[in-house]
Amino acid sequence: MPEGKSAEQRRAAMRLARRRAVAIIDLDALRNNFRQLAEMSAPAVGAPVVKGDGYGLGMVAIAMAAADAGARMFLVARREDGEALRAALPQAEILILDGLGAHDPEEFEAHGLTPVLGDLGDLRTWFGKPRRVPAFVHIDTGMNRLGLRPEETDTANIILRSAPKGALAGYMTHFLNADDADQERCAKQVQEFQSAIARLPEARTSIVNSAGLFLDEMREWRGSFTRLGKALYGFHTGPLNHPNPMRPVLSVYAPILQVRDVAAGETIGYGATYVAQSPMRIATLGIGYTNGYLRSLSNIGAVYLEGVRAPLAGRVSMDLLTVDVTHVPEAALAPGIAEILGPNIDLTELSALAGSNEHEMQIALGRGCYQMYVG
Repeated sequence: MPEGKSAEQRRAAMRLARRRAVAIIDLDALRNNFRQLAEMSAPAVGAPVVKGDGYGLGMVAIAMAAADAGARMFLVARREDGEALRAALPQAEILILDGLGAHDPEEFEAHGLTPVLGDLGDLRTWFGKPRRVPAFVHIDTGMNRLGLRPEETDTANIILRSAPKGALAGYMTHFLNADDADQERCAKQVQEFQSAIARLPEARTSIVNSAGLFLDEMREWRGSFTRLGKALYGFHTGPLNHPNPMRPVLSVYAPILQVRDVAAGETIGYGATYVAQSPMRIATLGIGYTNGYLRSLSNIGAVYLEGVRAPLAGRVSMDLLTVDVTHVPEAALAPGIAEILGPNIDLTELSALAGSNEHEMQIALGRGCYQMYVG
């Protein structure tokens, strides 16, 4: 997209932010991140994870932007999401991570959706007859959520070796601690995964997520495809003392609705949790927990006004929050817009202040604010 058009889209988003909380979703940044991660994944295929409605940013829009950058394989959580994605990307390979659930296999076949099966009952159901699409098998190596336990692989072997030809797509497992750069635990999971699939029919594999791509020892275990989740959206996934090579995809801005003076001793917000210790100025912003700004940020969060930090004063309420602008210059207040998430305060800092993680924060803000796409 020409830079001029992208710049105009961003200006339009900022104009709207004078009236309501806006989530600006940078599709150029997402394409850039995908290309970098795909290069890091090679010779494996990089497969975007677009579950959680594209991590809160709109599954279809995110997937189509990644497809523009070369993505051909995608992962979602549930069949219904797969159906919606299939309508937008008719040629893509779409994996359903939650397995069959209560759905009939024919519902997957009708839309060309590939289930990831982690239950012996589902294996018997799927592999008991010829299918128009193959299925993956999930091996649990320590997460204890979904997937076959190691002691179930002997039974799985019997099922898979009697399955119709072409019914098996491959195997996958999921790191539980790659985000914390725990290479020792990841290596242990790789060993357990290899031990399990050694007893099963040969097929392609997937082990590494985007956090795993930043662990040097894990790169050799990419498998046939890597699962590109948090790094795709610009989250910092490598060691925290290393620069983040990914570009942030989400930024959030909200309007300044009112500025007022508060006398010493007066309280601010619900519950009178903030008491002015001296005369101060307060700005009320048009964003709150209905927009995904977590209530746990009350009295500890911060926003930026033209690059000047303004701490929260008082509780976050449903659609409002209040910040201390006593030391903010008038010129920084004049545009009438506050940076909630952006160049000065990223997801890592904001989610840490909230006692949360980047995933929850992005999904909350992305879904709670009015979405505008640029790029």
